[in-house]
Amino acid sequence: MTRRRFASRLALLVCLALGGGVAQRATQPPIPSAADRDRDGYPDAAELVGQDRANFADWFASIAESQYYGMNADWQPEDRDCGGLLRYAFVNALMPHDAAWFAKFRFLPRPRLGPVQAFSYPLPVISRSVFRVAGGTYRAGDIEAGKLVGRTTVQYLSTHSMVRVSRNMARAKRGDLLIFIRPGLRSYHSMVYLGDGKVVYHTGASPQEGGEVRLLTVQSLLRYAERAFHPADSNPNFLGVYRWKIVD
Repeated sequence: MTRRRFASRLALLVCLALGGGVAQRATQPPIPSAADRDRDGYPDAAELVGQDRANFADWFASIAESQYYGMNADWQPEDRDCGGLLRYAFVNALMPHDAAWFAKFRFLPRPRLGPVQAFSYPLPVISRSVFRVAGGTYRAGDIEAGKLVGRTTVQYLSTHSMVRVSRNMARAKRGDLLIFIRPGLRSYHSMVYLGDGKVVYHTGASPQEGGEVRLLTVQSLLRYAERAFHPADSNPNFLGVYRWKIVD
């Protein structure tokens, strides 16, 4: 082989090697942007759009309802209260729904829609720190500053991780939240609206104190003896219908 032919072949091999490197880098997923264009405290990359919004709400409601029929073992006892039900259903609605995931449910009401397609838990940019507990636009360093966490109360969830839709139950959609403030105690209580006039919630007490997950109709709630938990505009303890920011 002449020197000229050897040099040409060597140049071709180098070119192919470099080209292969470029192609390999191009297949790697892009780093998600941390931009928060709507300034709601969540990076846009961790928010759902289009059909995924309804998909998330549907799975969230089904998972919350499933705990009425039998609480999952991985829903830790210390998290079994009204806010814990919201957190548990939120995370599991976004998890990959493989065979191992389905196996942990005693009974899961069949979701009406498909699963979320855009991403799964842990979320882009914010990973497992999915609940916001402080106001302001999302900025790099918010997780380190404690502004997004993996566990918090209904008060912080409703104030920073949700938006209020209305105080009119007619505006509620499947997967929305009903938020109340307990009279005298100044503590918050939450329920998940399942659609079709039904709600599910945890009573907030420990199992030793009779705590349980309950499934009721809105009409039953309106006849409930304790008027503080009537989901009606006339009830000052009813803060309203809320929706997760990631689907708003």
